[in-house]
Amino acid sequence: MRVFDNVQPADVDRRELQLTILACSAIGVLAIGTAVLMYPVVFSREVPVNRSMRIAFLGFCVLCALLAAYLWDCQRTIRHLRSEMAEERKRVVQTQRLASVELLKTMPDLNSFQDRLAMEFRRTVATTQKLSILVMVVKFPLEGAMVMDRSVLLGDAAKVISRKLREQDSIYMLGPACFGAVLPGMEAAVAKRVSERVAEGLADAAGASHRFSCTINVANYPEDASSAHELEESVLGLIPEECPIRKPVEAVAE
Repeated sequence: MRVFDNVQPADVDRRELQLTILACSAIGVLAIGTAVLMYPVVFSREVPVNRSMRIAFLGFCVLCALLAAYLWDCQRTIRHLRSEMAEERKRVVQTQRLASVELLKTMPDLNSFQDRLAMEFRRTVATTQKLSILVMVVKFPLEGAMVMDRSVLLGDAAKVISRKLREQDSIYMLGPACFGAVLPGMEAAVAKRVSERVAEGLADAAGASHRFSCTINVANYPEDASSAHELEESVLGLIPEECPIRKPVEAVAE
């Protein structure tokens, strides 16, 4: 059976203030009670008491008052430091959010991706090499991050993806929560291993709280498509339908 009630994280500051008040009150009550009991002995005219006893009594009273004042000042200092730390955390989160937003803004979009895809396809055909495309869709839990914090999560995901790619590879923002990567000269089997490495990095970035999840698909030439048009259709088909900038396959065919 639990003797004391549970303390919720939101009530920690209030409970700590209550405990400080209780400690100061207890010190005051004990000090006053002890002083009342000692007073007749120290200041009695019938019993001779030397001056040192009276000085010790006054010192005891002063020390009790200083102890209570010290505890109260410590509580006030701690609350002030916690408030400063909370404000600093807010500033750090805001800075991270702004940096992530700027990072996402600087990433090339779907149009740049299509231009790069066409250029790399022509180069691949001319050199008889392979061409692989990664399509990574980031998903957020229903009870997860707020909309204003999703930019931070997407920025973290973009950084992880960039670190897992080669220098000649390029990453694009295909949608609000969809990334694409062009991997020139890479076979499908190697691209799948790269996608597994990217998935591991994203899982580490998501943390134990599973801030987000990611689905990674691979499209390859010539295994999945025999022409640039088919490869583009395959890639666009992997972009989620709810993506507002997604181009329908019919429009591409025209």
